[in-house]
Amino acid sequence: MDGRYTWQLDATWQVTSVPLEVVLLPSELPKTGWVEIPACTHLQTFLYPDQPYWGERLRRINEKAWYFQYNFSTPAEDYARARLMFDGVDYFASVWLNDQYIGQHEGGFDAFAFDVTALLRPSGYDNTLIVRVTAPWDPPNPRGTYPTDHVIRGLVKGLYEHGEGVIPPNVNPIGIWRPVWLALDGGISIDRLSIMPYLDGQVDLRLNVCNAGRDIWQGALSVTASGITHDGPSSHNVHTLVLLPGVQRVDLQLHIPEPRLWWPWDHGEAHLYRLKAALTNASGSVVQSTAQTFGMRRVRLERTSDRFTYYINERPVAIRGSSYIEGLYLSAVTSDSIRRDIMLARAAKLNLLRVHVHVGRPELYDLCDELGMMMWQDFELNWIHQPSPAFEARARVLQRVMIDTLRNHPSVITWACHNEPTMVFLRRHNLEQRPDPALYADAVEQDETRPVFICSGQLEDDWRRAGDVHSYYGAIWSEKYTDIRRHLFRFNSEFGFEAPASHDTLQLYPEVWERLQHLSDKIETLWAYQAALIRYQVEHLRRLRAAGCAGYIHFWLADLVPQVGCGVLDSERQPKAGYKALQLASRPLLVSLEHDGRRPLALWVINDTTTAYPNAAVRWQVFDRAGMEIVSGIESVDVPANAVQRAADAAWSISAAACERVLLTLTDSSGAPLCSNAYHQPFQPPRRPRGYPWKFNHYLGTKVFDQPGAPSLADQGISPLVRLIPLSLRERMAERALRQRLPTRFVSLAARMMDTLLG
Repeated sequence: MDGRYTWQLDATWQVTSVPLEVVLLPSELPKTGWVEIPACTHLQTFLYPDQPYWGERLRRINEKAWYFQYNFSTPAEDYARARLMFDGVDYFASVWLNDQYIGQHEGGFDAFAFDVTALLRPSGYDNTLIVRVTAPWDPPNPRGTYPTDHVIRGLVKGLYEHGEGVIPPNVNPIGIWRPVWLALDGGISIDRLSIMPYLDGQVDLRLNVCNAGRDIWQGALSVTASGITHDGPSSHNVHTLVLLPGVQRVDLQLHIPEPRLWWPWDHGEAHLYRLKAALTNASGSVVQSTAQTFGMRRVRLERTSDRFTYYINERPVAIRGSSYIEGLYLSAVTSDSIRRDIMLARAAKLNLLRVHVHVGRPELYDLCDELGMMMWQDFELNWIHQPSPAFEARARVLQRVMIDTLRNHPSVITWACHNEPTMVFLRRHNLEQRPDPALYADAVEQDETRPVFICSGQLEDDWRRAGDVHSYYGAIWSEKYTDIRRHLFRFNSEFGFEAPASHDTLQLYPEVWERLQHLSDKIETLWAYQAALIRYQVEHLRRLRAAGCAGYIHFWLADLVPQVGCGVLDSERQPKAGYKALQLASRPLLVSLEHDGRRPLALWVINDTTTAYPNAAVRWQVFDRAGMEIVSGIESVDVPANAVQRAADAAWSISAAACERVLLTLTDSSGAPLCSNAYHQPFQPPRRPRGYPWKFNHYLGTKVFDQPGAPSLADQGISPLVRLIPLSLRERMAERALRQRLPTRFVSLAARMMDTLLG
């Protein structure tokens, strides 16, 4: 047989449930009571399509084991090998075919397959596929507090029960959420293709080729690289193969003349190539072929104790990013919705998306490749996980799968092994023991072409393995967002503030509106605060490029559910005021006012573009409440390409109350405007909203600001002795602890001492 035949098992499946602790053989399953379910669907969206986000009804789904059944006839094709191929099951899967157990799998994002040649019935006969699917809740942690370590996470899975306005408390997606295929072939296949391009046109290829038969196979491997987005020269190579039974690694090289490079959208064209690899037999017939898209690009992160700088194709590139999850239930996400979001990010002048604590749908990576959007890729670990050897082994397997799956995408420029593993101040087992050191070592060994962060956000002084910071000044860290000026960052990969969805979006779900309608007349005020914080902090971080800051990743682009969240777009993609603020502050060419919230300090020109502007000029105008100009001036400045500079002092003798508006304009050598920036009452910054960040609604899993009677997070899961401390003092103490600005050695020693005291 030549070629490969595949059939998607895309008709209606059947599903039934049993208690989680019960494991039934196919012969023991009930004959009746099965419910029909569409293919590629999470159970929550199927069982509760109108109420998929909150409530105990969702939690009960994960307290069961779900059996999926599919009946199909064997096609009338000749074949030497038959495989069942699963593109994604969330989360644990055990599989039977025709009453025979064929294997199990863990992990929601990665594809897996089973050889069923010996079990598939002859052509025309029916086969029965049974898949047992579970995604169990973690047991409560009696010493923990919500929402950080109330459980010690046992799944290698970021998309579940995240709390604090991200993923609601009762959500843990479960189901066969991506296609299942029956594949028939001749037993010869390319099972993995890794592409490592270099700027000089060299392309190193590494392929895993399988001979599933018993005899030696002789043939050839043909590889061709050709342009997708351009008509540049292509390259071709043929390699003679002799395959013994089993899997063999094949290394090849191509050279592409005059390579067209892949660039992020704000630096050039996102040129792409297609690599086609084909196995041909002795007669020249194609036995099997595969194709991958790739880009000719190099990424490098220059890390020192003083500065971080990302280089794309050896050009420094300032990172302007936001965190992103394309949907709470990835089965409901479409290519069109992802494209819409990427274009909204580009319209906000962002050049990077941080794929937050999950591996996304394949379409996300394909579209970011196509649209020139860089990606920071988190692994699936968030907050506190089991520090056991068994959990480490499971996590290492899945991280290696993630890197193998995504490594050919030029848009992916960074791996991060764990998000905030020390979210609980003195709990450092994951970071210092298991699994993070092993995950970091694996990632560095597996992919030498990208920088790796052992964790994100909480290891600032270990700049060789991490060095980025999550800062929440003006949010959960402090009352003033201008406090960010205290901090000199090498790279800030998370900051932001929660704000409610639009009035219309909040009313989509009665259970949300019932709990958040007290915010109805406060939405615009809360939006204005979110916008002011984002704009101030983004501009500050961009100015820090001159001092060695690689950029920023704001938290985050779009909320997953219609409530209160850090998104600058709500779940219906209605823009909050923060979206416009992020857009204005992220413009590649920007003239900026540095101030501390009380007085002006300096004027800056930020130029992330590749164009220089010699003999330019910065003009400033300050207006009072009556619209009268009270201060003005102009300063000549040469604006270099791809650089940041302080253009002028701003020692204006004005009172904060007198300054109603500041207008800055950058003009080119002919006097034509290049960009402008306006500030409304910059020296009277708004204060943090009342009740934030402690008042909380546990049903929604989100902050509720000044809602009367709402409980405080600082009052949850504490001992009676600690409760003797006044609540307001406990809240201030908790905010200070969240900042985690103490030296790592000191905190590590304190954590070990605490472990000893607690036994």
